[in-house]
Amino acid sequence: MRSLTIFSGILMLATGAFCFINTGQTFLTLAFIVGLVMVINGIIHTLAFLVGRGLNNRGDNNGWILVDALITLVLGILVLCNQLVVDVAIPMVFGMWVLVSGILRVEAASRINKEKKMANFKSTMATGILTIIVGLFGFINPLVAWVSTVFLLGMFLCMQGINVIELGVNMPHEKRDYVKIYRRRRDPVKITREDETPEAVAERLEAREDEQAQAEAEAERLETIGAVIDEPKV
Repeated sequence: MRSLTIFSGILMLATGAFCFINTGQTFLTLAFIVGLVMVINGIIHTLAFLVGRGLNNRGDNNGWILVDALITLVLGILVLCNQLVVDVAIPMVFGMWVLVSGILRVEAASRINKEKKMANFKSTMATGILTIIVGLFGFINPLVAWVSTVFLLGMFLCMQGINVIELGVNMPHEKRDYVKIYRRRRDPVKITREDETPEAVAERLEAREDEQAQAEAEAERLETIGAVIDEPKV
């Protein structure tokens, strides 16, 4: 799921670049592409949370990440259903989306163990603060009036793409432990002519007879113990 999360971030980043290229178009012209990418991103983001974080890594589980994914998914569905048709409201709606996402990233950064994951903490906090700043652009009236809606939309999508890529790169995951079983190689015992002397053969036979005698004695002892236990008590 880490690769899919990074891919969804790159896809959103590319959509933002596409908006920059087509700044002369209206929002309704690009609404289908933007909404589709947001829905795909929201689904992948949600699955990444449930599979990679919620089930296999409960220690790093953060519910606010799921909230961010669901907001992206719902907003993408609204865009696909042509529920956002007023150009004036679009910067504020998407600005609120980016602003909330930045706040959630900052909140997620506050939960990271700084001693073990300092680099993760710094990158998450930096992208969160930068996302908040970009989200505030949607509420600056002079900027909204001066810059086209599609340009602002591209800026929001690019920022969210960077945000998702950072999340995918630092996404916690379980490492599988692969245990290799090695069979002990036993070299064949080589018997030389020196080992075949009468004395050596006699010693091996004597050792084998001693082992058999010990085994028989142990068997007799166990039979005696069993007979004592089974003897009826008067």
